[in-house]
Amino acid sequence: MKLSTYSAIALALTLLSGCASQPTVPDWVAGNSAKYTSEQYLTGRGQAATQEEAKDRARADVAKVFQVAVVVSSDDIQRAKSDSSGALQYEQQASRQISTRTDKIISGIQIAELWQDPASGNHHALAILPRQQTATSLRQQIGELDATTRTHIEQSRKADDLFMKIAAASRAFEVQQEREALQKNLQVVDITGRGMEAQWSSAKLKSDMGELLKRVSIAPRVTKDSPAGLKEMVAGALAQSGFVLDTGNQPQFVVQANMNLVDLGLKDGWYWQRGSLEITLIETAGNRIRGTRQWIVKGNAQNKEGSTRRAMDQADAILKQELGGAIIEMVIAR
Repeated sequence: MKLSTYSAIALALTLLSGCASQPTVPDWVAGNSAKYTSEQYLTGRGQAATQEEAKDRARADVAKVFQVAVVVSSDDIQRAKSDSSGALQYEQQASRQISTRTDKIISGIQIAELWQDPASGNHHALAILPRQQTATSLRQQIGELDATTRTHIEQSRKADDLFMKIAAASRAFEVQQEREALQKNLQVVDITGRGMEAQWSSAKLKSDMGELLKRVSIAPRVTKDSPAGLKEMVAGALAQSGFVLDTGNQPQFVVQANMNLVDLGLKDGWYWQRGSLEITLIETAGNRIRGTRQWIVKGNAQNKEGSTRRAMDQADAILKQELGGAIIEMVIAR
């Protein structure tokens, strides 16, 4: 009887010892966290050989949902750019603003818990982002963008100068592109997925801007010393930006382009060309200069002809990318 009692006690101690040796694994390592519920937090998990790498992976796990929203928004902007309805080239600025605002959201991600598996030595991290706090911040930012859009729309309607109308309309469109990106982020954070309903349609703002652009007819001109083909580049960039090309003898506006290339000779086996590209917007009534913009261009190749061609290709890319926005910006600056 005593032997049986001792055996039972020994077995119990063995079982207790075995239980004590088993680590307590946090619920969030393999499933949902009871403390940081999905209704209140966005969560991300990270696992790595080092604690810092586990933290980084956990943060990235949360951030990826916002980065997807940034990619989608940027793609929307690129489609707006490629559309021929008259959008000005503000896609780079809008994309930068979207990325900056998303970075601010991501900076709010916190590491809530850490755990190291005693058996494998691997580190685990739980990252969290409070839904309510983040949503409140996003709603405030969206409200500010809506107020800015309203201001630009009113400015466009009230302006007497056609270019000022276009400038304000283009900025309203740009701000709404940024707003749409924030809306995508808010829909991620908002447990209902609804976000904030837009007061304005970007498609309508873009269409309104296109109609204003069609009211401006501009004649492309180049100085006599400019390289061959520059006039065609300017005309193509104006048309792509949504302006109407004026082919008459008495245009209301003229964009005059000047490009000077300097042959830098052969350096390290490459021929180099460097120079400046300048455009001037002239209102023919009174010969009024509305603004000037200049860019540096350069090209290199293994022969002189190739280096000149590459410099011209760079000038063409600059004009297609920036001419429309530059015309508006230099008018505003004055």
